[in-house]
Amino acid sequence: MKKICWLFLPICLLFALSVSAASLFAGYGKQPWGMSMSNVTKAYPKGKVAKLGTQDIYKQLNPSKEIRQRTFAFAANKLVAVSVSMDPEYVKKNGVEKLLAKQSKLYGEGVIDRTGAPHMVTYRWQDQATRITFTYAPKRPEMTIMMYEKK
Repeated sequence: MKKICWLFLPICLLFALSVSAASLFAGYGKQPWGMSMSNVTKAYPKGKVAKLGTQDIYKQLNPSKEIRQRTFAFAANKLVAVSVSMDPEYVKKNGVEKLLAKQSKLYGEGVIDRTGAPHMVTYRWQDQATRITFTYAPKRPEMTIMMYEKK
């Protein structure tokens, strides 16, 4: 009986760690879904407001050494999605495997999806409020993108 208890405890701890790693924030960064454009522009300065079709967007170019472009999408002045294009030089230097490992550490294993395009690899994490997609082309570091979407 004692052996079963000692085997059961590590399994419970592993399960608890995997559950806690997979919890997703309902938004991007510290900005929850539904945040107004003015609040997002304050939190992420030095960008430009534009329209993409009928959708309002706010775009930052080169906000950090890791990120080439960050685009926030709004519906009725409420944050609904964020697209993050990684800097190709950063991806080349660090490797896409490190970026994927970082996301897996934050969100859990994720589900791989190769049905969209044969040359692209896509991992997804989601819960009832948020879908996170990490997409990359193994031989094209400029095509490494993270997408955060309100469901």
